Amino acid sequence: MAGTGLGSFIQYAVMPPVLLLNRLQMAITAPEKYGVVAVGCELMQFWTTIEEDMLPIPVANHALAGSSSADLVSAVDFQVTDHEPRVVIYWGGSNDIARGATPSQTAGGFTEFSELVLAKLPDVQILFVSILRSPYQEGIEKGDDVDRTNELTRKFCDSQERCTFLDINSIFQNGDGSARKEMYQFFDRHNLTSYAYDEISRILQIVLKRLWDKAGGEALEHLASREEEEMAGGEKEL
Repeated sequence: MAGTGLGSFIQYAVMPPVLLLNRLQMAITAPEKYGVVAVGCELMQFWTTIEEDMLPIPVANHALAGSSSADLVSAVDFQVTDHEPRVVIYWGGSNDIARGATPSQTAGGFTEFSELVLAKLPDVQILFVSILRSPYQEGIEKGDDVDRTNELTRKFCDSQERCTFLDINSIFQNGDGSARKEMYQFFDRHNLTSYAYDEISRILQIVLKRLWDKAGGEALEHLASREEEEMAGGEKEL
């Protein structure tokens, strides 16, 4: 992931066909609308239990491994706005930094994404999940860039009524500021363990419910009853 040569290859040779296949797959199989859409890089895509973890709020995970902010911008229509969600969860930016993007470029990618979403969905709530200062980012000397990007993104979210910044870095650190090893996969020190996703889930459930209510989402009790109907063989609309 590190290095401008490999980063450029991934960005310009690998991701375009991956996004094209993703677009075709969604055109064939994806329902028209979702309550919540989650997008981002591999950290979000590999959260394979998010849809169950956030119930009864309906979440669809549209994230793709390897995605950069530019990829999320280019895919914003078919991954997000076409589905008219009430809430969008954005967890990206780590690949930008690892491939050499500056903090202002990375934060600017989220700003552009948000402006595109809000232009079509003015009542949506957008949640930015902070970029992790992971052992991998520390190892390639990008930790300060992560912090600066998060700082810039937080300032943008603070200036926007419909954007929220969620900092999760504290739960990935010990009291002395060192990384909690049990949170990261040992083979790359970047991807996360199931334990880490459990920890994030407890925080996200609280924040997502608040944003769901702000966005005018249906009563969760009603959604829960429809979930039971679906399990009994009925259909559930989102």
